[in-house]
Amino acid sequence: MRNTSTRAAQAHSAVGRASITALFKRRRALLAILSFVLLMVIWEIAGRGGNPLLTSHPSAVFHAFVTQVSSGVLPTALVQSLQPLLLGYGLAVLVGIPIGLVLGRYWAAEASVGFYFVGLDATPLVAFLPVFILWFGLHLTVKVVIVFLFSITPIVINTWIGVKGVPKTLVEVGKSFVGSEAFIMRQIVLPYALPSIIAGLRLGIGRAIIAMAVAELFTAISGLGGLLLKRSEDYDTAGMFVPAFVFMAMGIIATGLLVRLERWIAPWHKATSAENE
Repeated sequence: MRNTSTRAAQAHSAVGRASITALFKRRRALLAILSFVLLMVIWEIAGRGGNPLLTSHPSAVFHAFVTQVSSGVLPTALVQSLQPLLLGYGLAVLVGIPIGLVLGRYWAAEASVGFYFVGLDATPLVAFLPVFILWFGLHLTVKVVIVFLFSITPIVINTWIGVKGVPKTLVEVGKSFVGSEAFIMRQIVLPYALPSIIAGLRLGIGRAIIAMAVAELFTAISGLGGLLLKRSEDYDTAGMFVPAFVFMAMGIIATGLLVRLERWIAPWHKATSAENE
C-alpha cells in the first residue's frame, strides 16, 4: 500500500513539473512575441515620417521581402550563402572539437599549440582578406576558408576550457577502474565538457554568419551579402533590410537548434542550471 501511494505521489509530482515547464515555455514565447510586436509598432510609427532614402518601416520591408522572394532573387542569394556557411562551419566543427579535446587533455599539446588559437582569436582576420583572395581566388573556396577561420577559434577555446574544467577526481576514478584513455575521453571528459562545447558551437555559428557576409562583400559579390550591398548602392533602404533580417533569422534559428541539441544530448545540464523560472 505504501509503495502504491509513493508511486502515485511521484507520478503526480512529475505531472506537476511538466505542467510548470510547459507554462514557463509559453510565458517565454509570449514575452518574445510581445517584444517583437512592440518593436515593430514603434518602428512603423517612427519610420513612416522619415526620408525613404535614409530609413524605412516594417510594412515597406515586408513588401520588399515579398518582391524579392517572388522574383527569385532572395532564394537564389540564400542558397549561394548557405553553401560556404555550411561547408566552412561544418569543417570548423569537425576540426575544432577534436583539437579542443586534445588541448584540454594533454599539457604538451596545450603548451606547444594552444597559444596559436588564442592569438588567432584576437587577430583581425578581415585585414588578411586580400591575401586570402590571392591564395584561394574569388569564389567558393575563399569563402569557406574565411568562414572556417572565423568560427574555429571559439569552438576550440570553449572545448578546451570545458575539458580543463573536468574534476581530476572523476578522471582518477576512471583510471582506478583501469579505464583506457579512449574510455576516459568518451565516458567522462566528453560528457562533462559537452555544455561548454555547445556554447562554443553557438558562438561559432554567429562568427560564421558574420564571416559569410564579410566574404561575400569583399570577394565575388554574391549571396545575401552581395544582395545587401547592391540594395544599399541603389539606395533601396527597405530592400537592404531584407537580407539583413535574413542574417538575423539564420543566427536565431541556428542558435535555437543548438539549444535543442544541448537539451537532447546533455539534459542534465538544463536540470542543474541556475536559470530562474
